[in-house]
Amino acid sequence: MKLILILLSLSLVLGVPGLWLLLRRSGRQSLAAGTLLLLTSTALGYIGGRLWLDTSTEPAPSFVRTTPAGHFQVIMPAQLPAALTTANGQPVLLEFYADWCTSCLVWKKEVFSRSDVQGAMKPLVLLQVDATELTPDVQALLDQYGLAGLPALLVFDRSGRERPELRLLGEMPAADFIEWINAKLLPAM
Repeated sequence: MKLILILLSLSLVLGVPGLWLLLRRSGRQSLAAGTLLLLTSTALGYIGGRLWLDTSTEPAPSFVRTTPAGHFQVIMPAQLPAALTTANGQPVLLEFYADWCTSCLVWKKEVFSRSDVQGAMKPLVLLQVDATELTPDVQALLDQYGLAGLPALLVFDRSGRERPELRLLGEMPAADFIEWINAKLLPAM
């Protein structure tokens, strides 16, 4: 906000002398200096105004479900609260995934790609936070849930509360995962 005020102030401070030079002085140097001051003032005013509008109208993170049932939708960490609200009373399975995580790739290629697993996950809203790049937002979310490593699957009940006793950390064969969904996850919801 301080930068915005400085830019807008400089715009006024440079614009007034520029206008005065153009209107009151004659000569090429005065016209050139006045034009330069007005152009600089206009540019600073434009940048300051754009920054002010961008910070004052910053939208809240939104979430719209765009993936079919049985498939994960990648979300940004800031979208998680909205995604949990948008789940409309459905349980949520949140996967923390990274391209560099070999166990994450096992889940992706050997478990989640199977049609029987996708069928078992249809009653769930499936969300994924991509932790390939450990941005401050991703790290803050990992810290919030006390996750020291990947992969991690977290379960949120119909009211959007995490169920820590249903967490899955590390790998699991597809058949065991389907059994876990049917025997533990769905009955707990």
